[in-house]
Amino acid sequence: MRRSDTATQPKFRREPPDSRREALISATLASLSELGHEGLSVRRISAHAGVSMGLINHHFSGIDALVAAAYESLAARLLARSRDPALALVGEPLAALHVYFSASFAPQALDPAIFRTWLVFWSLVPHSPELRAVRERAGRETRVTLETLLSRLRRQPGVCPFKLGPARIGLSALMDGLWVELSLDPASFEPARAVSLCDDWVRALAAGAFPALRARAPGLSGSRTPRTSPAAS
Repeated sequence: MRRSDTATQPKFRREPPDSRREALISATLASLSELGHEGLSVRRISAHAGVSMGLINHHFSGIDALVAAAYESLAARLLARSRDPALALVGEPLAALHVYFSASFAPQALDPAIFRTWLVFWSLVPHSPELRAVRERAGRETRVTLETLLSRLRRQPGVCPFKLGPARIGLSALMDGLWVELSLDPASFEPARAVSLCDDWVRALAAGAFPALRARAPGLSGSRTPRTSPAAS
């Protein structure tokens, strides 16, 4: 190589701000998944990222802001894995819900490191307005996704009308309970069993098996024919 060529080569490449920010978020998730609450340390996170501790304060207002960004990043990534392929199946509501369930109980979602990280986030939510705001946004996006999938099911011919909001709450509770159980004890049952239970639940919902979730059919909004009073007869 000619001398003039080597002179033009930079000795190092300065990472753009967005890349450094993403590296700090990834380092935070790695630190929390490995060490749990002990990973909530600027020193440990900066060591994971291979940067100085001062760089964290340069990109984030503090450790709470960094942890909130990590929380949001993880929540968005996990939701996208289940939401995007499910919503793409337009016209096949049961198949779309099955895809959503399968992704929700895939090995990536059941990684013990993910569960350890969630435990840290959940424990901090009551004490951090930033994390509480992230939880509310993530929860809202998940609710919208589930209600979209369930509303598509509700519009199918032959499906018993059901109350969308309460049905979403019931399905979310079932999924959350199964996910926590598998995360705490992976040997308790197979992930495929969790998927089957969720599939059975939505089929039962569509068949009207849950009286508390049934809704009036369209056109039966509750209006009644007025009764004739005795005085008018």
